[in-house]
Amino acid sequence: MKLFAILILAAAGLAFPLSAEVFSLWPFSSGGEGGGLDDALKPAKLWTESVIVNGHSLELGISLVQNPLDVCYRNLRRLYPNARFAANSNSLLVEIKRKNGIRRRLYLLSIEGVYPTIEFTMDLPAEKLKPSHWPADFPLPPGSKPITVMEFPKRNAVYGAFSSDFGIAQTLPSTASALKNSGWNSITNEHKDSFTGTGEVFMKQNPSSLLIIGFTPTKNGGCVGTIYKRRNK
Repeated sequence: MKLFAILILAAAGLAFPLSAEVFSLWPFSSGGEGGGLDDALKPAKLWTESVIVNGHSLELGISLVQNPLDVCYRNLRRLYPNARFAANSNSLLVEIKRKNGIRRRLYLLSIEGVYPTIEFTMDLPAEKLKPSHWPADFPLPPGSKPITVMEFPKRNAVYGAFSSDFGIAQTLPSTASALKNSGWNSITNEHKDSFTGTGEVFMKQNPSSLLIIGFTPTKNGGCVGTIYKRRNK
């Protein structure tokens, strides 16, 4: 369960707009050929996860990498100087554009007490993927725009991301209220604190389901919101 939670956080990043405030994996342009990634990272492949991103069937790969994050960064930077990189203290995002237009995305994550580095990979088509639909049971706050919808068919799970022109203090209570009106019960009640609340956990009994929302501010005064729902087996 813990590893799948990590998978969700990283895979979700595959469907975010990259900005100075939101560390994510959604489209930006780059150059270079992605033929030697195994040489650069030497990953030990664990499994692949079938996902549907904005209506497109894709494969998410999960691997373990023996090298620490800083070594991975140096190796990738040396082999792919034209790739795009974004990094913080415990994660690295890379996109390598191949000659056929396919965009190889890598998200490397280092977590204390876990194997040196976890690698998530996905090949995206050349064209920008736009959401073909928005889940009917995901309340979209007024003035918000869908960014992506990611479905995990084998796990009965759905993830959605959207942008809002309003700040977290307005968007979180609005979203939480809509969810409660739809029968979800708040577990954490963060929406009641307009100063520090950034997310919320909800449960529903019929059918037994878990739902998590989270928000990140953007420099224009708005925010990016995420919703993840999983039906319990």
